[in-house]
Amino acid sequence: MRTELEKFLASVRKPLEFASGNDFSNLGRIPSLEKNVRDICTRALAEEIPQKARPLVSSLRESFSGFSEMGPAEKKKRISSAMKTLGRIRSLAAGRAKPAPGGRTSGGPAPGTEKPPARRGDVFSASVAAVEGVGAKVASHLARRSVRTVYDLLFYSPRKYDDRREITGISEILPGGSYTLRGEVVSVGEIRVRNSGRRFFQAAIFDGTQRLRIVWFNYHARYLRGIFRKGAEIIVHGKISLAQNSRTLQMIHPLPQDVEVVEGEEDAGNSLQFGRILPVYPLTEGLTQKRLRETVRRTLDERAGDFRNLIPGDVSERHGLMDLAAALEEVHFPGGDAPPVDFGDAASVMSSRAHRTVVFFEFFILQLGLLSKKRKVERSSGISFNRECAMADGLLGSLPFSLTSAQERAVGAIADDMVSSRPMNRLLQGDVGSGKTLVALVSMLRAVESGYQAALMAPTEILAEQHFRNVKRMTSDMGVGVGLLKSDLSRADKEGVCADIRTGRAGIVVGTHALISEAVEFRALGLAVIDEQHRFGVLQRARLVRKGAAPDVLVMTATPIPRTLAITVYGDLEVSVIDELPPSRKKVRTYVLRDTGRNRSFLYDSVREELSRGRQAYFVYPFIEESENPDFRNVRHVTAMVGELREEFSGYRVGFLHGRMKSEERDGVMEGFAAGGWDILVSTTVIEVGVDVPNATVIVIENAERFGLSQLHQMRGRVGRGEHESTCFILCSYASGEDSEERLRIMGETTDGFRISEADLANRGPGEFMGTKQSGVPGFSFANLVRDSSILEESREAADELVRERENGPEYGKLLRHVAGRWGDMLDLDTSS
Repeated sequence: MRTELEKFLASVRKPLEFASGNDFSNLGRIPSLEKNVRDICTRALAEEIPQKARPLVSSLRESFSGFSEMGPAEKKKRISSAMKTLGRIRSLAAGRAKPAPGGRTSGGPAPGTEKPPARRGDVFSASVAAVEGVGAKVASHLARRSVRTVYDLLFYSPRKYDDRREITGISEILPGGSYTLRGEVVSVGEIRVRNSGRRFFQAAIFDGTQRLRIVWFNYHARYLRGIFRKGAEIIVHGKISLAQNSRTLQMIHPLPQDVEVVEGEEDAGNSLQFGRILPVYPLTEGLTQKRLRETVRRTLDERAGDFRNLIPGDVSERHGLMDLAAALEEVHFPGGDAPPVDFGDAASVMSSRAHRTVVFFEFFILQLGLLSKKRKVERSSGISFNRECAMADGLLGSLPFSLTSAQERAVGAIADDMVSSRPMNRLLQGDVGSGKTLVALVSMLRAVESGYQAALMAPTEILAEQHFRNVKRMTSDMGVGVGLLKSDLSRADKEGVCADIRTGRAGIVVGTHALISEAVEFRALGLAVIDEQHRFGVLQRARLVRKGAAPDVLVMTATPIPRTLAITVYGDLEVSVIDELPPSRKKVRTYVLRDTGRNRSFLYDSVREELSRGRQAYFVYPFIEESENPDFRNVRHVTAMVGELREEFSGYRVGFLHGRMKSEERDGVMEGFAAGGWDILVSTTVIEVGVDVPNATVIVIENAERFGLSQLHQMRGRVGRGEHESTCFILCSYASGEDSEERLRIMGETTDGFRISEADLANRGPGEFMGTKQSGVPGFSFANLVRDSSILEESREAADELVRERENGPEYGKLLRHVAGRWGDMLDLDTSS
């Protein structure tokens, strides 16, 4: 039976022998030779061929990059060189490597001194430092970009591609176009503008046809002198313009990643520098594009085979994918004649089979992890709570209103989950004011009446305090002990609350992240409710759940989550959506305005009119006080605006609130505002969630360009909570630009939280959308939740089928170990196998 290396030799020899036959007379009859050779080499590198042969196969493949663009003489040289390389590979296949001086086999150790092969480790634990030629220094630079393992590096996405199949002559460039140019630095230095004292930095390059000047107005002179040394050969990419009042061509401020130094003559024919489409990676200090490309190239040669056949064959066929090992090769070092992929264009990414494959795989293994966890929960045993619940019935019967149909559906679904013997894992999603907290309280009472405790964890003290007051008020005649645990309690108060939790005197416990501290021990935690889950990390959620023995979990969010994000972050949960508001909720009129004198007069008059009717108003600002950052010099802040508003509304009482105030002080302000003690409340975003004052009918949000759309929607939800018509004024700074105003316009067009959240996700990406770097949003490299939503849906369907029908198949062991290696810690999967 032939080895993989022998199969490769047979496959690649045929087209090369045909092309070189009859003194190369057949060369013109095989136009696809470049693609054929490169594809065969790529497939070989994805197979388990000997380690010593891999550099030769890789070199052979790279020698055919750009082959179709070469002249006849160069093509003949490349083919002749390739045939010699094949001879060396054939020697390896036959086990007779060329003897080195002294009778030793080239590249091998002396007889009797062979070292056992180093343990490679899996791609998740193997350090990039272990890759041949990388070493500790480069590994330390890569670690600054969170690239520590082989997997991290192979899934380190370029930020763009540079098409170097053609270097344009400077004499051929035109103003307005973007070009890749190569030339020698002929002058460099700072230029002082006469009579103005202004300076700029200028370098000039010459390519044998014409000179081009490159200009920087904001610059680090030492850095630029280190790159643009006189006599150095430079490759630079950027947009060409005409100098002011001149016909001189220039390039202004090329980005650092778009400038490379040709380090020596060996680079002139280096296919990792020229003659092909090249990846342009995000860099950090100490790394160059050349070094990073070489590192990725070596890692692909050594470890891409670990990904061979990882995606099941029928899945690949059904979704039009290629083998993952070959796809990784292609997304880092594209071949062929196609234009470079544009990561900002969904159609461009979709048109690349390699990119679709890698994107699909990133989504696929996360979905396998989420669905495996969900499947594990479905099969495990939990608490079976009582079906009948007199306390819940009593609460609902005492309300002066009826639940909406959506609330009733949510209450029923949660009750079914709690009565069943498997642990509940459910997401309760509803817009601002839809009544999620009431649904959660009904569920907590079911747990308490069944003999268990319930915990409600909120992201801020203000929201925790609001929940505590509401729960205590609504259960006051039920004999339920309700505790509040937060960080700024005195030591004695904390110990008292913890004792109530430990003994079970506190049936319902409301708190912040203080609930997950080691000092907190529940007597019998049966239900964990996490409010505004995206403010917590996944591990924080898990730590609360571990306070009990398989408690039910209810996750709540008032931020409508687009489906693409929901199945990525909450894919292991069942979902209930409260998609209607109570009839008492009023639609909020919304005005999106530029911060001009005329507009400010209009909104001040509108606020004054509401105040004259006995209503109240919020004014919200991004900062507590003036920022030292010059970029925020024109951003309004609470400290200054309290004085200005007290002067503007001199006949009214103006209070203020922010996150640095002590808890007692904050409570006093909020209670005073709720009781009508303040007419205007000036605040930061601490009022974003949980604050409920029905008499507040107008909210003014200033410097709105500083906030996300979903955050603005949350703050708008602070009004319209009573019987009166309400208004929201959204002001954007005059200096913020048309883009900000366009982004904010949707706030005036709709109050549909899902439409707003879709726009917010597209504008800001998942990390910022979810509101915190610790949100537990999975990180992807090539995949993009907005751009690649259709691929995400496909991957979810494929993962669901595999988990439900074939998860125990032995042929998927490698894939499932891969899932555990990538997502096991985050999803609390079994990583022992």
